[in-house]
Amino acid sequence: MKTSRIFALILAGILLASSFTSCSKKDDEKSEDSGANVDASAVVGEDEGNFAVPEGVAEGKEFNLYIALASCKQSYIAEEETGAEINDAVYQRNALTEEWTGAKLNFVGSTRTTSGGDQGLETNQLRTWMQAGDTTYDAYVHVQHTGMPTLIEEGMFVDWNEIPYINIDNPWWYSNVERDISFGDKIFCMTGDYNLDSFSNTACIIFNKSMCDELGLEYPYQMVKDGTWTHDKFVDYIKAATKDINGDGKMTYADDRYGFSGWMYEQIPALFVGYGGEGIVKDDNNLPKMNIDNELTYTIVDKMLEVFELEGSSYISVNDGSGLDNKMFNEGRLLFNDSFFVHVPGTRELEDMDVGFVPYPKLDEDQENYYSRTANVSGLTYIPVTNTDLEKTGAVLETLAYFSGDTILSTYFDIILTIKSTRDIESEEMIPIIKDSSRFMDAIFSFSATNIITAKQGNTLSSYVAANMDAWETRLESLIELYTE
Repeated sequence: MKTSRIFALILAGILLASSFTSCSKKDDEKSEDSGANVDASAVVGEDEGNFAVPEGVAEGKEFNLYIALASCKQSYIAEEETGAEINDAVYQRNALTEEWTGAKLNFVGSTRTTSGGDQGLETNQLRTWMQAGDTTYDAYVHVQHTGMPTLIEEGMFVDWNEIPYINIDNPWWYSNVERDISFGDKIFCMTGDYNLDSFSNTACIIFNKSMCDELGLEYPYQMVKDGTWTHDKFVDYIKAATKDINGDGKMTYADDRYGFSGWMYEQIPALFVGYGGEGIVKDDNNLPKMNIDNELTYTIVDKMLEVFELEGSSYISVNDGSGLDNKMFNEGRLLFNDSFFVHVPGTRELEDMDVGFVPYPKLDEDQENYYSRTANVSGLTYIPVTNTDLEKTGAVLETLAYFSGDTILSTYFDIILTIKSTRDIESEEMIPIIKDSSRFMDAIFSFSATNIITAKQGNTLSSYVAANMDAWETRLESLIELYTE
């Protein structure tokens, strides 16, 4: 989404909040079919972009979507208006889409979680359906890893360039998906404003403003805006925050204060991406090439090791997902906590602490942009080769994404984040910076920054590259063949 549209959504927050109240006064405008306060024709054409879906193009048809992640269901399913902000925004968005296209939306959600085991089961389920020629679902929503790249290689999905009405250049689509994990001239997965998880699972660092005040540290906001929020500043802050509170001469997670924390499987990749790390880049033909065995990657790993090996154990990487990092932060014993936007609303419950959020730091000031990792569990949309009506599918998805900007996404930005969670205008200014810097890490290879950092032995990256290069090159050849055939 373009920065200008983000700011427009933020500034529209109070107006949007009041609109939910006023909607109840317009009962005479309700659609008899949907029961919602909608007038799709009044909205079409108000936004930037090129929306070209004809009204009524899918009249009388049913669009079936299978959501393989239970965590994504809130972005799609709302049976009725309940007064809950996101639910009602989803309900309004769905009603607008049905009114404009004429299609009946049927969203089916899985109960499985984002665990690796559950994700694998869902991947196998999708493969089974497609191999059997099952035409029940027009589209699937699932993760970007755990076997899904393999399904792409097996030819299970439709190239989005073949889908009528879809225009990836429109601001309601996530062009970073095409930039980061699509190659050649083919696009086998995509997501848009209709999937709130695509934004809410973008990495950020939540920080304890009260601790900054206590330590005499400047909030990082101005550094972010000046382009000086870098590795060196990050390390300085981590060192300043670390303290043996009980004075027993050792650092313990239960009693002492730390500078940086997180769950290792999210924290480490987020720092790698923040420092400009990319396992795969593109050549002049937009085809993938490895970007691991080079000076930049070695520098990034060295700097990451500096963060994770600071004297006094000034970080904690919780490898079992127990939430100890969040416990430390909530108790006021942690300065920086690796997080996603989805967790920011919960900070409003911390009554004795002022909280802010910033993007991950840059490697150095020469790095042009900040980069924020979008988690692989955020959910992408895949169109199965068993789809029998691409015109209907394109019309519904384009419309769904189009109407989502002024419904669920603006509600999330303006009501959940801006009004309820953040406590200063500077945190609000971080929203478009983090959103516009989001990156997907391609899961086609087995390259893992986490494996390198946690190995804790000399010359780890060189050994890791040597041990895996043959497998990476073989996989790369297969990927290039797929995207050039």
